[in-house]
Amino acid sequence: MKQKEIIEQIEKSQFYIEKKKISEASEILDELLKNIEPIEIDKHGKIMDFNTQLEFVIYCNMEKHNKVSWNRNYLSEIYHLKGVIEFENKNFKEVLSWGEKSLRWNPANYITYSEILEACIRLKDYQKFDMYFEKALKITASPIYLAQLYKKLGFVYIDKGQDEMAYNLLLYSKLFFPRMEADKEIAYLEKKIGTKLKFFPDLGVIKYIQEKGLEYKCPDYIPESLMSLIKFMTRILEEKKYQTKETYLTVIDYCHSLYFHKPTENLHNVMFAFQKEYEEKFPIKKEVN
Repeated sequence: MKQKEIIEQIEKSQFYIEKKKISEASEILDELLKNIEPIEIDKHGKIMDFNTQLEFVIYCNMEKHNKVSWNRNYLSEIYHLKGVIEFENKNFKEVLSWGEKSLRWNPANYITYSEILEACIRLKDYQKFDMYFEKALKITASPIYLAQLYKKLGFVYIDKGQDEMAYNLLLYSKLFFPRMEADKEIAYLEKKIGTKLKFFPDLGVIKYIQEKGLEYKCPDYIPESLMSLIKFMTRILEEKKYQTKETYLTVIDYCHSLYFHKPTENLHNVMFAFQKEYEEKFPIKKEVN
């Protein structure tokens, strides 16, 4: 099948999933799997199926001893969508099976890890949850995704009846990204265990998480990957044909993520310059009353 046709069919299956037409979506994905030849090795090494440059660079920096070729065959995405369908059907063991197949082709996809962790929570398989939680932390660069991971870990401890741990994990998740919806979860635990929430979680929360051995430790290759991509995109933005909204928003997102991990004055200035350029090139049109 040609790439254009594969993309059209995947988008069609996603549309059916959104409309809860599960059997129609599954039929499309099964047909795609019949028509995609799963070649695993080429002259450059093992073939992987990354969605973005960031996933590719993180994996290459993480697995430096492996020779990798990026060949977009969409198998990772198809397996992931099969897992989404099984989640809709509440077949959580099948979610794990399809998720594991997806990760074989793209071990740096946060969305697949998120789906697997949700399935583990539903199955109360906390041993498997811990294993995939650790793997997810190793490939996650975005602060909002890190916040989501620690929120999920908080839910695990709620289910285990360890409310104090859950409470601190939910507060800790807000240090990565201040999710408003987390306040409801925190308020529930406050009411239950009688803890008063500070508006901004203080260093006591970090100390608590450190003592429990659950503090986030950023792998060296995450900032390295982000920095190399920012440098690369700075070069290509010199050419007019690449000066699109998507390119600017992508590099700004990389800057935000890197600034979270390693804030420096120079990076702040670079990020500000990109944002200013973006606003000048793509001004927001004001509605006329």
